[in-house]
Amino acid sequence: MSPFKGFTHLVPDEEVRDLLEGLIAFAPVAIMITDAEGNVIGVNHAHTLLTGLTFERIVLDLKMNFRHYLKMVNPEASAELERAYQGEAIELSDFFYQVKPPPGVAPLTEKLARGFWINARAFPIKDSEGRVTYVVVMNEDITTKKELEMLLAQAQKMETIGTLAGGLAHDFNNILSGVVGYASLLAARLPEGSPDHEAARTILEAADRATVLTNHLLTIARKSAPALAVVRLQEMLPRTVAFLSRTIGPTHPIRLEVAEDTFEVDVDRPQLEQVITNLCLNARDAMPGGGAITIVVGNHVFGEGECPLPTMPAGEYVGIAVGDTGVGMPPDVMGRVFEPFFTTKELGRGTGLGLAVAYGIVKSHRGFIRATSKVGQGSEFLVYLPRSRGGAARTPGRALRAVAGPATSGLSILIVDDDPMVRRVLCDMLVRIGHQPVGVDGVRSALGVLMKDWDRYDLLVVDVVMPDRDGFALVEAVRSAGAEIPVLLCTGLSTPEVQDRARSLPRVAILSKPFDMKSFGEAVASVARRR
Repeated sequence: MSPFKGFTHLVPDEEVRDLLEGLIAFAPVAIMITDAEGNVIGVNHAHTLLTGLTFERIVLDLKMNFRHYLKMVNPEASAELERAYQGEAIELSDFFYQVKPPPGVAPLTEKLARGFWINARAFPIKDSEGRVTYVVVMNEDITTKKELEMLLAQAQKMETIGTLAGGLAHDFNNILSGVVGYASLLAARLPEGSPDHEAARTILEAADRATVLTNHLLTIARKSAPALAVVRLQEMLPRTVAFLSRTIGPTHPIRLEVAEDTFEVDVDRPQLEQVITNLCLNARDAMPGGGAITIVVGNHVFGEGECPLPTMPAGEYVGIAVGDTGVGMPPDVMGRVFEPFFTTKELGRGTGLGLAVAYGIVKSHRGFIRATSKVGQGSEFLVYLPRSRGGAARTPGRALRAVAGPATSGLSILIVDDDPMVRRVLCDMLVRIGHQPVGVDGVRSALGVLMKDWDRYDLLVVDVVMPDRDGFALVEAVRSAGAEIPVLLCTGLSTPEVQDRARSLPRVAILSKPFDMKSFGEAVASVARRR
């Protein structure tokens, strides 16, 4: 009988060697066998695929002693493996293996230098007296699985950050409504050219900059709606690059390569230009001493299982690659590169929103973006946009604009907003314009006021997001009661869903916060004419 449980000597000795060699050679996990001193005596094909080292290279050419080599390039793994040479069976789960040779010594292969994720097991084979005669190292390559897990974790993290950003933008826009509203009231009351009038204008300019910031947050949260149109990048990108070249300067020339047969794409042109701009500015900042920025555009057709990102569906895409030869990024930075407000630049040189905004825009276009980088060799950002399917592209609703017609004044207007500051500034602006406003703090209060006299009010100005019930609930209740009062919905979170819903309702318009007195007056006049 065999000394190893589960085996028999009924198999002829001459077949045993072939059986074991075949078992090792075709095993789906990487296997290395060493003698008791650590000299490698065999590796299988899966080990070659994992490490890039063939049997001829590792055994015949290098005559590698794995114990000595591992101690030099990865002390952490070496300390664990030594236990196997002392007679223990060891196991390492979710272990990132990477060789880090001493200065002046090059890694044996690119795969070893890049590193990979493994589930590792090592165990000794002992003789009849309990002495270790061989050590077997088995490594299961789980790199693809770990990369997918990290991508999913990144997507979940970005979704959480996006939700937070959307909430912040909504609340911040409410605050800005008070700032912009009262600053515009002050500007209207003060003599033009006076120091106080200029101070009020400065407040409005600062508020405009803050509004741009909230719009960035909405883009990151993918709460801003792209106005899609069919675009040929062969025509668009040369103009974009010509403008960028003047902005970035001659120390960072932009080299553009666009394939003539590049597919058309459905994009919001200004938003895509923002993506290209942000990626090029990031590339410029990665090369403080100067260097070329490359933009390569072409078609990609991915079948099932061929996509560069696990979450990408198979299909036809246009790829836009923006590359630099700059400082590159280590793995810890790569893992956070698309997070809002994350930046490696010194204080005052960046907000950390450029790449986050690019990520949000690409996602809102049903696209994908990924980054690759090597420290000291540069980075490349790759954007994949789905090929246009033709037909009319979707264009979302925009903020209400005034229409031609006679001036409207003296209206009785009910303001419905849970924020007392916003309610107060809206009422003050309406009084200044010449209307008679009444403010209430929610849907329930508004219905109580309206049911006493449905004919009293000429217009409702209603916040969309409120704690008890949203503005649409009030519109539905008013229409159910048979009242046809025009409604102006005001929102600090103008998502495509909100715009589509507002656009589907009769005598309802929508205005995005924040807005000044002029814009508010024009919106009120426009929607009031729909009565």
